[in-house]
Amino acid sequence: MSTLAATRPRRRGAPHWLLYPLAVAFAALVLLPVGYLVLVSLQPRDVAGTTLAPDGLSLRAFAEVWQVVDLAGFLRNSLVVSAATAVASSVIGLATAYVLARFRFRGRELFRTSLLAAYTTPGIVVMIPLYVVYVQIQNLFSVQIIGSLPLLVVTYLSFSLPYSIWMLTGYLAALPESIEEAAIIDGAGRIRMLASVVLPLALPAVVVTAVFSFVLAWNDVLFASVLTSNDTRTVGVGMQIFVTTAAEGGLPQWNNLMAAGLVTALPAVVLFIVIQRYLISGLTAGSVKG
Repeated sequence: MSTLAATRPRRRGAPHWLLYPLAVAFAALVLLPVGYLVLVSLQPRDVAGTTLAPDGLSLRAFAEVWQVVDLAGFLRNSLVVSAATAVASSVIGLATAYVLARFRFRGRELFRTSLLAAYTTPGIVVMIPLYVVYVQIQNLFSVQIIGSLPLLVVTYLSFSLPYSIWMLTGYLAALPESIEEAAIIDGAGRIRMLASVVLPLALPAVVVTAVFSFVLAWNDVLFASVLTSNDTRTVGVGMQIFVTTAAEGGLPQWNNLMAAGLVTALPAVVLFIVIQRYLISGLTAGSVKG
């Protein structure tokens, strides 16, 4: 065995001296726009038009952005919608994926194929049909649903759930069924076994689907611009309103705009930092349990 390993030709990758410049170039490509965003947001005076040259440092813009528009309200609405979408997508996705991974029934493959079709369908294609359906439901039951946050969550679930179910189905199918059988023999029901056995093992995949669903809802502008009201605007629509409000018929104040962009991006960035560490620990725990 050692002779074969010694005589086997080694695959030659890129030389190390080439990898470092490529890594530095990639990091610069990603970080330079972010660094310039921070630099402009810290300028002490209003900067409009194409004049973006840094002129000192100040936190003035970060204090002014809260007075131009209801940025706190936008952030609150986005946090509620994004968190609800992430939790619902993970819970429903895990339960549905478990059924697809462990049970065989008629229409199973057709359902899985439809998940890919639903996930790859552009949002602009279904926006008008969805809006018409919502209007019909609203008129039929005489209840105001357009402009409410729950309706926005349901809309985002129609896009996040197909991805969550598809990813979790493949993950659960790779888990050994013997662990579940042992739990059932010990007297655990399906729901208890799913919560106490399957969920800890599938936690890394569940976290990934939750993050995907959160970011999808957080970054959306298309549906939020149509399905929200003045009291339920999210950060995506809020940034559009901020540009027009701050400009007042002229050019936007770039330092205020950059500061607002940093504030709205901060929750998603913090989430990724926290989840990255949690995901690594979840993968390690899962490998030890397995």
